[in-house]
Amino acid sequence: MWGSTLAVLVVSTSLASEVSITSTTFNSDQTWYGANTYVLSGQVFFEAGATLTIQKGTTIKAARTGSDGKDTVLVFKQGARIEAHGTATEPITFTSLAPVNSTQRRGLWGGVVICGHAPIAAGGTNMVEGLTGVSYGGTNATDYSGTLRYVRIWHGGADIGGGIGGEGSGNEINGLTLAGVGSSTIVEYVEVAFNLDDGFEIFGGTVNLKYCSSIFNGDDAYDIDEGYQGKMQFIFAIVDKDGNHAAEMDSKTNGNPNAQPRSYPQLYGATFFKAVHNTSGDGLMELREGTGGRLSRNLSSYLLSQLKRFTS
Repeated sequence: MWGSTLAVLVVSTSLASEVSITSTTFNSDQTWYGANTYVLSGQVFFEAGATLTIQKGTTIKAARTGSDGKDTVLVFKQGARIEAHGTATEPITFTSLAPVNSTQRRGLWGGVVICGHAPIAAGGTNMVEGLTGVSYGGTNATDYSGTLRYVRIWHGGADIGGGIGGEGSGNEINGLTLAGVGSSTIVEYVEVAFNLDDGFEIFGGTVNLKYCSSIFNGDDAYDIDEGYQGKMQFIFAIVDKDGNHAAEMDSKTNGNPNAQPRSYPQLYGATFFKAVHNTSGDGLMELREGTGGRLSRNLSSYLLSQLKRFTS
């Protein structure tokens, strides 16, 4: 059954179709086909029980906002799933609808948000900032929210609280938000690039990341919070002078540094490069209150000279 806010327009050509999806709620399974281009505008939700399957080679373009003025974001609520199975030669790409003549452009749309039922710090559930009625967290450490494999997410990070052009309201969308996502979920070969806020942000949960890249994003490459206890293996980051940390790790404590579960990321085989920050001189990594962790066989380099982004 289609959601009551559904608005879908299909424009056919001799080779493929352009499918427009505007401020939509899906309550049933959908498939996005590699032969088509999908154009998102506004907030697009998948409700519990609905699965989005994205074929290899599919391109999804996002407008800055929908007709209601809300920034474009793709959200999978608790119990919804995404099955995005790209390949090395035919990746799935999320990018901006706006012409992007330079890879330096950030914040042109929101990003992708996945919510699960895995445990978060201090127990219970929490709400995704900037979105209404989107909860995450629970008691199922092995919760399954789907698969992302060979997926690229570019040019996101819009402030859905209204602060256009920079971090204003504090409700900037990360390239990929994993909120209370469980360990059965697969996140491999995912790249987030040129996002205005964090590349990957992980709020609690137990999801594992492997072969992921976070490059030239405006805040942290990987931001870990709220009792995250997963593994991150063979991840990569380039942080230029506009970014902050390659990794920021902390845990929501509500004033109690012993709040459980404590964040305990296990980081193996990571490669991080970072330039000196424009103003603050942020460190390559920052480990904050309430976090533990295990770090092994990682390569990190703090570059005194400026890292420059490639431009097309």
